[in-house]
Amino acid sequence: MERYLIPSVVHACEAFRLLTEHPNGLTSVQLEEALELPRTTVFRLLRTLCSEQMVEKRGKRYHCGAGLMNLGLQMINSDRLHQIAIPHVQRLALKTGFTAHLAVPNHGTALIVEVFDSPNPLRVASRPGVRAMMHCSSTGKVFLAFLYYDDLELILGDKPLERRTAATITDIPALRKELQRVIGLGYAVDDREYHDDVRCLAVPVRDNRGVVVASLGITAPASAFPKSQVGAVAAVVKEAAVAIYKDAYQLGLQQESHA
Repeated sequence: MERYLIPSVVHACEAFRLLTEHPNGLTSVQLEEALELPRTTVFRLLRTLCSEQMVEKRGKRYHCGAGLMNLGLQMINSDRLHQIAIPHVQRLALKTGFTAHLAVPNHGTALIVEVFDSPNPLRVASRPGVRAMMHCSSTGKVFLAFLYYDDLELILGDKPLERRTAATITDIPALRKELQRVIGLGYAVDDREYHDDVRCLAVPVRDNRGVVVASLGITAPASAFPKSQVGAVAAVVKEAAVAIYKDAYQLGLQQESHA
């Protein structure tokens, strides 16, 4: 091994490669044999990777974790998607009169990557680089519903869900019920759950495989965005998300044709 390499990092990378090559997962014994490492070393390695959500254990087998999959999705989609989405985020803000934003999943949070303010911007509206909690934000609910529904405990951890306002959902059963509604409607609403008197709505943005890679949403004062307008606004935001998908898909086709 090269003298400047860190052995534990090399072993972690080797473990990632092995797990991606085995979709049904590997046991710790199989990893020990493949990595040619002592049991205690592999045990500590797997505990560390599980704690960072890069690997997850299902029964006796280890699989690639949500954190590792997030990194892959972001590497493939986020940068290109971000650039494609900018004009659509701007037009969404102008069309609705509300602050519009784009977010991607990031280590158990919703990372805001683009914001375009309305003519009357909200002081509490998130800025690019802010990580929003998933259980009480509309963008976060999109990711929980369409990416992590079967792994809520893994994504949210074993700590109590933080109560941001009196309307915040703080228990998993109630959150699952809310996420089922999100799946059925195709959009998520933060109904004054993150900030008092602020209502947000977000929809999924998918890639050409149908995988949710981002969330597009709007933020507005609850008084300016009453519940009676939720359906109409959702339709406008969905239309913008489809436009982002179409532009990304067309760009992908153009790149393939020039390859």
